[in-house]
Amino acid sequence: MNINCDVLVVGAGPAGSSAAFFLKQFDKEGNLNVDLVDKLKPAEYSLYHDMCGEGVSARVLDDISPLKPQGIIDKIRLIREFYPGDIEIQTKMDGLLIDRPKFFKSIIDEFIRLGGNFIENSTLEDFYQKDDKVKVKVNGKFKEYDYVIAADGANSIFRKKLGISGNTKSLIQYIVDKEPEAQTIKFYYDEKYEGDYMWEFPHGDNVKIGYPVLKGKISKPQGKIILKQARLVGYGGVERYTHGRILLVGDAACQTNPITKGGIRSGMNAGKMAAKAVINKMPSQYESEWLKTKFSSNLLNKAFKQLQQMNNKELEDHVTPFKNVDLDDSISRSISNINVGLFYRKYIKLYQAYEICNKYGW
Repeated sequence: MNINCDVLVVGAGPAGSSAAFFLKQFDKEGNLNVDLVDKLKPAEYSLYHDMCGEGVSARVLDDISPLKPQGIIDKIRLIREFYPGDIEIQTKMDGLLIDRPKFFKSIIDEFIRLGGNFIENSTLEDFYQKDDKVKVKVNGKFKEYDYVIAADGANSIFRKKLGISGNTKSLIQYIVDKEPEAQTIKFYYDEKYEGDYMWEFPHGDNVKIGYPVLKGKISKPQGKIILKQARLVGYGGVERYTHGRILLVGDAACQTNPITKGGIRSGMNAGKMAAKAVINKMPSQYESEWLKTKFSSNLLNKAFKQLQQMNNKELEDHVTPFKNVDLDDSISRSISNINVGLFYRKYIKLYQAYEICNKYGW
């Protein structure tokens, strides 16, 4: 006899939309009743999710197969990184530039097509667990669920009420009237960004230029500013990803990469893993599976802390082995690796973290 199971997904961003879709995709016997709720109205949703560079690795399409989201605008073929000392590092990238709101809305549409229930403009007010159920108060009314996947962002009510700490960072972004460099994203590193960077991504006929928000420091681009945006991200992971029948994913679980601050792909993978664990009625399976991935490598946190302490001389020094080197040429790369092993060993862990970021940071 089939027994129905009620599941609530809170938040319809990368992690939440992915979790909701895969709950229905994996539910071959039709046992799950899935509600996906989001606090934003449609227009607000589009404005909020536009606050992002909107670049992601093309590997995400393999990760979320059979999903084929809409909203892929262009390819990203090149990363240009600028360091102190006039050093530029170029790396080829197999990436995608997406219309983030359209991308996620198309996933939500697929979720609805599979029988899911999407409720917009819904305010989460409270919750508690009791007797193998989670009672959640939304828009003034309590409803019981067997499981809750919390994808409610960096200011997650679930994470805070469960007493789970996490790192968050505010980012500010400007849409600037400036001609973009086609299929290219740029990063500018400086000690003033305290381990982070300034980014520049194509955005139609304009560019998106963004910075970390840092106490006592104001960063602003040159040129005509069309729009100013800001948001909070959760990065570096948390000490617990599951609490009873509640599973934290995405920014609620601080799953944004601490070095790249990329969170779309990691969040969507986490949502898929959480959905699988709920289908198997084993919430702890999600946490153990997530911790085995390179997305959650503690080396990333250690490397970010190292970057935060580095001045411009050290930032220049640590990329010197790769100066004027074609990183896509195996011989040139081998010579660089020899130089690293001989003269730059104090940065070994940082280089290892960069390798992980190249594969899993976007």
